[in-house]
Amino acid sequence: MKALFWFSIFWVWYTYVGFFALVSLLAFLRPRRVNKADVEPIVTLVIAAYNEEPVIREKILNSLRLDYPEEKLEILVAADGSTDRTADIAREYPGVKVLHETERRGKSAALNRAAAAAAGEVFFFSDANTIYAPGALRRLVRNFNDPSVGGVSGRKVVRSDSRREAAAGEKGFWNYEARLKKAETDLGSVSTADGEMFAVRRSLYEAIPPRMVHDDMYLTLKIVQKGFRVVYEWDAVSEEAASKSLRDEFFLKTRYASAGYQILKEFREMLLPPRTWFAGQFLSHKLLRWAAPFPLIAAFVLSALIPSSLYREIFALQCAFYATAVAGFFLTRRGIKNPLLYFPLYFCFGNGAALYGFFKFFRGGQSPLWRKAER
Repeated sequence: MKALFWFSIFWVWYTYVGFFALVSLLAFLRPRRVNKADVEPIVTLVIAAYNEEPVIREKILNSLRLDYPEEKLEILVAADGSTDRTADIAREYPGVKVLHETERRGKSAALNRAAAAAAGEVFFFSDANTIYAPGALRRLVRNFNDPSVGGVSGRKVVRSDSRREAAAGEKGFWNYEARLKKAETDLGSVSTADGEMFAVRRSLYEAIPPRMVHDDMYLTLKIVQKGFRVVYEWDAVSEEAASKSLRDEFFLKTRYASAGYQILKEFREMLLPPRTWFAGQFLSHKLLRWAAPFPLIAAFVLSALIPSSLYREIFALQCAFYATAVAGFFLTRRGIKNPLLYFPLYFCFGNGAALYGFFKFFRGGQSPLWRKAER
């Protein structure tokens, strides 16, 4: 039991601390740079917009203000399935191309339809609630000067907003992810791009199976499978609001985990067993995190069962940690956020969602028609 306990502790430590330290060290010792230069390919900005009436106008105006030649930027709004005024608002803007059919078939199907209608040499995928810095697109595409680069993702910044329950947790999480992905890029390729800000060479785009939920992860793995890199551009910045509630954040992380197992099944020959650095990196960054609830549960139960004062003390520390998460939950519901209580809460919420996502996958998987978070 002791060996299993310490293995569980190591798993959790490696997932959240050790892997980050390992990648950062290797990136420092042997960085692989990207040969960047100012290039201006024709770009199609694809805005995925299912029922995005509250934000679509701001998104289009933001897109029109990007620092990029007007004649080389096509803006395409994929509003398939929308039942609100998303498509009507988008059509108010001359030059903005709108795709809208009444049937909702999921984001992956909408992106495939948009890619088939696009004129660009580069597809630039975006969510409707993501706002870009003026120079973001120009900074992204300069990476395509390097012929080894097949895709580029930018840095997501979460707005500070005390009115949104998930803001502090998401902000900390995405700051952590940004540094990890920057280090992964210096080693070769990120484990997965972020669909809110993801540019892909047209020649490497492969139609996404409509059932696929993680469109960005699918495209990343396909590009890497073809021998190209997917890199992270720190200076290409996007901004968006956090989930309004912890409930929305819970379902978001549930979807990530459940759809992650779908990706693992789809690319099992590439990833299992891990024969390349990228495969090991992906499993360390993603799979071990999705599965982290299991060693957390094992460590908790085993520390209670092993007859030793050391393990009783470790058990007591875990009880105290989870108690702070419970206290953080009730305080957050009252609009009070104490960082000492909030971050244990966010950690437990994330792992609870990952556990639920695991069982959801084996009960039939995540539907591509997922529950939208409130804007």
